[in-house]
Amino acid sequence: MKKFKSVIMLSLVLGTLIPAFASRMDEVTLVMVPREDSVIRVGMDIATRYPTLLISYQVGGGGAVSLHGWTGTEWVNVTPEAFKEGSFFRNAPSDAVLVEKDGQPIPEMLVPSDAWCSYVHKISTIDSRPLLHLIGQHYNFKYADWKWFASNYKLSIEDINPEGLNVAWYNKPMGEHLSKKNAVVGTSDLEYWSVVRQPMDDAVDPMAVPTADELSASEDMEQASDMEPSANVEGEDPLTNSIPSAVVLGAGDADADLAVEPESDDGEAAEMPNETEQE
Repeated sequence: MKKFKSVIMLSLVLGTLIPAFASRMDEVTLVMVPREDSVIRVGMDIATRYPTLLISYQVGGGGAVSLHGWTGTEWVNVTPEAFKEGSFFRNAPSDAVLVEKDGQPIPEMLVPSDAWCSYVHKISTIDSRPLLHLIGQHYNFKYADWKWFASNYKLSIEDINPEGLNVAWYNKPMGEHLSKKNAVVGTSDLEYWSVVRQPMDDAVDPMAVPTADELSASEDMEQASDMEPSANVEGEDPLTNSIPSAVVLGAGDADADLAVEPESDDGEAAEMPNETEQE
């Protein structure tokens, strides 16, 4: 009984992350990641499965900032001015997830303007396990997504989805249940999650627990969707044509010179070295 109560309480806490059974397949999420190989890989993998506006950032000495956007095939320059004004995308994002290194806060200037993005959340770790856990909760991953990420990142589903979100009874061996350890892991990861901005009138009710009928309907839908892989997001470039000509970015070039200053009026973005081979 105590184990059951722990799982229920954890579900209530996670209700502040996403509404129950919310789908982001029809929404665009802005994901901003530091220019680190492992985090860029997560961002690119997310962008192939959900509508995602992926931006990589690097902060140099004196606060110099370099921004690049992923078109789906290559990285292109994004000026700080274009980012501030929200003129770098075709479709405005419904929300944003800012990823920052432990102990290295993302600059205030990189928090999206409320004029074009109302909801802003932050994940303060680049460790793959909690990062996948929290961003998967935010996107409301289907079971097929949890399974794919677990396999490709050499982790178990329980490692990145300790609450068993969208893992139906038929996806687990008979008699397998969530453990106290998994519940503790899920709760401890919440220390990396924070709400930067969220309209007060749209705050999620943490006590909104799905009914038995909703759970049953969700499992039926999940059983059907699990038979097909998640659809890749294809189509037009998510960035606008106002972006300068594509400059291929080297994901591992963390020491590249940064030529764009936050205060500069220069509209030209810094050129980056050639991109290393994607994993």
